Amino acid sequence: MLFAYVEVVLTWPLPGWLYLGTAIGFAIALFDGSAPRRRVLPMAAFAGILALLHAVPWTSRKPFLKDLGRIRPGMTEAEVRRIMGRYLEGTGWSSPSGDSGTLTLLDSGGSLAVGVSPQGELALQESLVFRHSNSPRFNSDWGILTMQGGRVRGVRFSPD
Repeated sequence: MLFAYVEVVLTWPLPGWLYLGTAIGFAIALFDGSAPRRRVLPMAAFAGILALLHAVPWTSRKPFLKDLGRIRPGMTEAEVRRIMGRYLEGTGWSSPSGDSGTLTLLDSGGSLAVGVSPQGELALQESLVFRHSNSPRFNSDWGILTMQGGRVRGVRFSPD
């Protein structure tokens, strides 16, 4: 039930190793050597529920984080765009002032230098930003790729 709550309600995908470890732990506890035939059905049902929870993309965040996780330091911008090309690019935030001065945005990971793109949207300097949704629930889920010399220097996720 906890996994379902985290995956479906909190919309935070759990890693596959956690599902596998839980299934193995449950199997070990269930098969203590007595009457294993009666315990196969509950184990199969439990494993099926875990597999379903892990496999189903309950929100667009899950495949986004999977693709973001494929980005590695040293990749070129072209390689990044091949992986992240199906997602929205940019912060999606309009500039409050409309000028092109440098601003600072506070994030859980520290402060980010922010400028204004030619389209009037806030843009992180020396970074590529990808989003998976314009939905109010996820419109500020940012995959932030810090770039240096045309290559990825760092990858991080800033949740909405």
